[in-house]
Amino acid sequence: MRAAPRAWRFVATAAVLAVLLAASYLFFVQGYMGQLIDEQARTGAQFAVVAQASTLLDAVPLLSAGVVLIAVVIGAIRRQRVATVLALILVAAANLTSQLLKHEVLTRPDNGATGEWHNSFPSGHTTVIVSAVFALFLVSAPRLRPVIAAVGAMATVVVGALLVASGWHRPSDVVGGVLVVAIYVFVGGAVLARVRPAAPRRGGPGGADAPGIAGTIALLIVAALASAGAFGLAYVTADASTDSAPAATVAGFIGIAAASVSIAALATRLFRRVA
Repeated sequence: MRAAPRAWRFVATAAVLAVLLAASYLFFVQGYMGQLIDEQARTGAQFAVVAQASTLLDAVPLLSAGVVLIAVVIGAIRRQRVATVLALILVAAANLTSQLLKHEVLTRPDNGATGEWHNSFPSGHTTVIVSAVFALFLVSAPRLRPVIAAVGAMATVVVGALLVASGWHRPSDVVGGVLVVAIYVFVGGAVLARVRPAAPRRGGPGGADAPGIAGTIALLIVAALASAGAFGLAYVTADASTDSAPAATVAGFIGIAAASVSIAALATRLFRRVA
């Protein structure tokens, strides 16, 4: 007998992430201080740019397409028709959403913080790689998902850091791309929770999962505190008379890492009982 995971947890998670996406846009794109911190983080990060950054970033769409193709093959081998279809919908919907938000829906006002700039929120490159990772995540066996999520989080952090260091994007753009994909991932999880529940683990309800719950909560708390502390420091030390600020740059990288790791941990936790 199978114990179906509760679909409402996926829906609630997606709703919370949608609120965080909106809050990120309002603060970092619409707000004066958010724009200032975000732009100073981008400018300050360019000291670390590597010569091959543009070449690596140009390869992201092609590499991501390869990952999606692998996901389709795995889905076919495992006969995961629903998961494969959802994975393809995830990739298409997330990337379309990011492009529409960036170019058609959202605007970036010139409020005096950074001068006149076109809107770059959310990041298309980030959406591409994160959606590919989670396409593979959805069709893979439950025991492999933690590994895929962890490797995907590391890849996202690397690509996000390169996007900022090369001057292509601000940190909030990267976080926005992660959140767009994550919303679709958990909406898809709500569907899979109803149609593909995994067999329950031995050990009785609650007991075997307790350490995992505690670990996930602890990780989310650490990520939240680290991000809040870093951006709090960047906020109180922000100086509009300078082009860059070390505190803003560090906060930007911490924010990217925190978002990537947190989404990976949440997905690993919630999908543990989805086949």
